[in-house]
Amino acid sequence: MTEEDHLLLNDLKRNTQRLFEKYNAVEQEKKMLMNEVENLKAQIDLLEQEKIDLGRTNEQLKIASHILSGKDENGEAKQKIDFLIREIDRCIALLNK
Repeated sequence: MTEEDHLLLNDLKRNTQRLFEKYNAVEQEKKMLMNEVENLKAQIDLLEQEKIDLGRTNEQLKIASHILSGKDENGEAKQKIDFLIREIDRCIALLNK
């Protein structure tokens, strides 16, 4: 092997080593980003559930407000109560089976 071949081989080794170092760095960054994605997905799930819960609470407060105000011209509160009673009756029937 000539001196030029040794220099090319050493250069190739250095470049290969740098390539592996960069690959490992990218792999670590990928793992970190995947963990962050999983954490954000979990946070989204929690926020979606909170949104659903707040929506239910809002509906309940609207019904209570209509009932307490006594100014329910269109019967919306009565309709909601009737719907809730039917749902409760349906659940009880399912439990009794």
